[in-house]
Amino acid sequence: MKKRTAKWLTTILLSATMILGLTACNSKSEPTTGETTAESKAEYNLPSNETEAAAVDKANVKEIMNIAVSQEGANYDVHKTTTLVARQLFSGTVWEKLVTLNGNAEVVPELCSSWEMSEDATTFTFNLREGVLFHDGTELKADDVVASMNRWIEAFSTAKDLVGNGRFEKVDDYTVKIVCDSAALTLVDMMAGAAQPAIVTTKSICENEDENGYLKEYIGTGPYKFVEWVQGQYITFEKFDDYVPYYLEGTTEEIMDGWAGYKHAYTKQLKFWYVPEAATRVAGLQTGQYDVILSLDSENSKIVEGSTGLEVASEQAGTIALVFNKSEESIAQDINIRHAVNAVANSDDLMMSAFGDYYDLGSCYMDESNAFWLTDAGSEYYNIKDEAKAKEYLETAGYNGETFKILAPTLNHYDNIALVLKAELEAIGMTVEVETVDWATFTTLREDKTVFDLYITSFASVPVPSLKAYYGPEYPGWTVDDTMAEKLAAFNQSTTKEQAYEAWVALQQYSWEYLPCINAGHYGTGYGYSEAVSGLSFGNGVYFWDAYIPQ
Repeated sequence: MKKRTAKWLTTILLSATMILGLTACNSKSEPTTGETTAESKAEYNLPSNETEAAAVDKANVKEIMNIAVSQEGANYDVHKTTTLVARQLFSGTVWEKLVTLNGNAEVVPELCSSWEMSEDATTFTFNLREGVLFHDGTELKADDVVASMNRWIEAFSTAKDLVGNGRFEKVDDYTVKIVCDSAALTLVDMMAGAAQPAIVTTKSICENEDENGYLKEYIGTGPYKFVEWVQGQYITFEKFDDYVPYYLEGTTEEIMDGWAGYKHAYTKQLKFWYVPEAATRVAGLQTGQYDVILSLDSENSKIVEGSTGLEVASEQAGTIALVFNKSEESIAQDINIRHAVNAVANSDDLMMSAFGDYYDLGSCYMDESNAFWLTDAGSEYYNIKDEAKAKEYLETAGYNGETFKILAPTLNHYDNIALVLKAELEAIGMTVEVETVDWATFTTLREDKTVFDLYITSFASVPVPSLKAYYGPEYPGWTVDDTMAEKLAAFNQSTTKEQAYEAWVALQQYSWEYLPCINAGHYGTGYGYSEAVSGLSFGNGVYFWDAYIPQ
């Protein structure tokens, strides 16, 4: 059964509510906070992430936790990569941010103790926590934050567009600020929840890049330090004994809330094994080779659920996007070509080919977990499945048999989506070529404007619409359009909830008309784990800050 209206883990996703933090009234009804009850945890076999420290016998905890992942990043410089596995492994574990998101998707302090925003939303001041240590033993200070945050802005076009010429600057050793060119109300939201995380490393590490501009070293402030990456095999983290934990604001309780709170790091070593084959991950979980596995599809979830001593958790995780190459190197620069592809695409067939039961249809670019932002604007363009209409668009474009090139990773069966789309396009008379590669190769190839006309990827749930990477003119796909830029700016410069929502509705409507990508639908993912594992944290991924296995 397709889970079109299923709850999955929607109640505990980090981006469950609107998080702009604006104070003005809004005529649109407020979303629920999505509290996770004991009943909902039992329903989804979700282990509690509110671990009571006193109940854990640290002397009798298994020293190594083995986790199997389906992806391997080309690099793990999260300032400059949107690869999901990079932030799921490193962000919050090795690296931390000035601010992060709690379980209700509210922005809360992490490396800062507090922050202030000016009344005109142009100036942001952050007061740093004192005594926080990096993995190299140096103390976190303003110079490190300034270097890290400005590097993030330069690498993340969405943030760069928002702040204009504004950059972080040092006020004193424990205070930094940024003055933006205009209202930048969503800046802290971007810092807390962007797909290119605004992590903080040392000033010297920021200045130590390789020939491609990526960090050579991974030094953070998190509860685990990076030890080793053997490409094609595994990544190892070890507990950072000098980690300086923090409590949730206003409490002294040693608990986690979403991505925020007290990180115990009970397990001495986390070992993430690169295992691209789903069946191999499942077999390894069944034999005890792995304690936790990621990227569990609907069919394999049934196998795990039927295995003694194993559990499954699942969540709606984001959207599948068919991103068009809108550069002059591609025939998809012609909007009529883009509409032809969109008109014939059958979202059910595309999503089912990769996700089985783990998907929902829906035209909104935002996910169900982002309740405030849901809109059906532009839905008349979604899942049309009209071959005649598609042929009309091709005729208007003057299509004459040119090859339409599709690029897809083999990750999570995205190559199946490419093959289904190929058949649909051939049915309307298009010549189609499909190239399928591993994920690391895919992230490199999609930077080349001559390689593809469309590529297939996923975007995890984000707290605000402006964080959708495909709106960036520098992001592969190259959305360079004055009207799109104007509508995005209107959203970014909103000063009330009502204004922000109205701007988003207009932006999504135009997005379906312009088609930077096709939002095929909303995908789900599952996680399998031994019932012996406790303390896992969920929400746009599974995290291991407080995870442990009793001996």
